[in-house]
Amino acid sequence: MPVKLPKYAHWVAERRFLVDESRLPPLKDADARLIEDLYIDAGRLRLRRITLPGGEQEFKLAKKYAPDNPLIGPMTNLYLAEDEYGVLNTLPGKRVVKRRHKVGAFTIDMFEGPHDGLVTAECEATNRMAAMSFDVPEWCVREVTNEEAYTGWRLAQTQAIPKG
Repeated sequence: MPVKLPKYAHWVAERRFLVDESRLPPLKDADARLIEDLYIDAGRLRLRRITLPGGEQEFKLAKKYAPDNPLIGPMTNLYLAEDEYGVLNTLPGKRVVKRRHKVGAFTIDMFEGPHDGLVTAECEATNRMAAMSFDVPEWCVREVTNEEAYTGWRLAQTQAIPKG
């Protein structure tokens, strides 16, 4: 049965790739955003702290609904104040940390901690056709959109780099 778009949600079409880091154009650490995710236990909620290059922080609570197709699914975000984030950050869950770079239409995620060495790229669109029309750079070596092991939620649960 197709997923119905929940109230206040929007469609997100994402393609995900494994990256050969040696083929990437030069990236500046000073331009990267630090992303710290908490995948809250017993649901599909993700709490996120983003530290921008200048040190400013943003806080979000997101819900990605279970898609019927890994390429596209409904999602909603709620922006939080720092004190609201602090309260929610005490909830039980699993964490993932990554540095995010922007290269053209793609975001490059360089994972830290137990996932150190994993580098992925994503391109995001509002529909399937737009997501499929991206020109995939040569540094994207394998598409893993349909592999659950490379979703943020699954990475948080396993705490290990997927073999692949």
